[in-house]
Amino acid sequence: MSLGKIAIFDSGVGGLTVAEQVQQSLPGADIIYFGDTKYVPYGARPSEEVVSLIERICRYLVHEGAAVLVMACNTSSALAYESVCSWSPVPVIGIIEAAAKAAVRLSPAGRIGVISNALTASSGAYERAVRRYDAQAAVYPQGCPKLVPLAEQGIVSGPQAEAALREYIDPLLAHNIDTLVFGCTHYPFFRKTITRMYGSQLTLIDPALFVAEELRSLGWQDAKSAEGERVYRVSGDPAQFAQVAESLLGHAIGSVEKALD
Repeated sequence: MSLGKIAIFDSGVGGLTVAEQVQQSLPGADIIYFGDTKYVPYGARPSEEVVSLIERICRYLVHEGAAVLVMACNTSSALAYESVCSWSPVPVIGIIEAAAKAAVRLSPAGRIGVISNALTASSGAYERAVRRYDAQAAVYPQGCPKLVPLAEQGIVSGPQAEAALREYIDPLLAHNIDTLVFGCTHYPFFRKTITRMYGSQLTLIDPALFVAEELRSLGWQDAKSAEGERVYRVSGDPAQFAQVAESLLGHAIGSVEKALD
């Protein structure tokens, strides 16, 4: 069943990991994606500014006909989820809750590391979410300011990426974590590199995998025989976004429009 446009937004290319999962699960759905590339990364900005940016994007997407808002951005979910829910005329899906549920379910010993940007790490959002499902779980957040800029340049493997990942993940291993949550939607692009570096030491949680479940719970089912419409918009450079997206995803995404500059 098509209930209208699914609007997915992020600070940059990271939310494409969510869009890809939704497209695979609901290929007939109409999707509008917005990347706030003019202001990426959010983690280096004051929280008040980030909330203002998120509010502006959500109002824009509702005006453009969104039937649901998917905060494919952990910082958005951590800082502005409740605020947007308070006024939004359409449902809002935050990515942190889905990730927390999965981490608790899949962690062998309840020792959960979370890699995210600095704002999300300092917000306490993951600790609160995880402990709603397991009060005894140990949660270790780690801010990773170098990873989003690397992903936005398409640098997700090689010496530079590996050095950054070691800087952030090795301290978490010192806490004996058994599960690692991608607390930023840019980070699944590093999955192959992380798996190569750390092997089977860690259970990896990609929140993007669980967004389609949330959409189905709201009534979205794939009844269309044809592929749904895909619209991509950014606040920064459309050509650069399209180039990086193709590099990271391994396929072209089509035309990208500029909006909200």
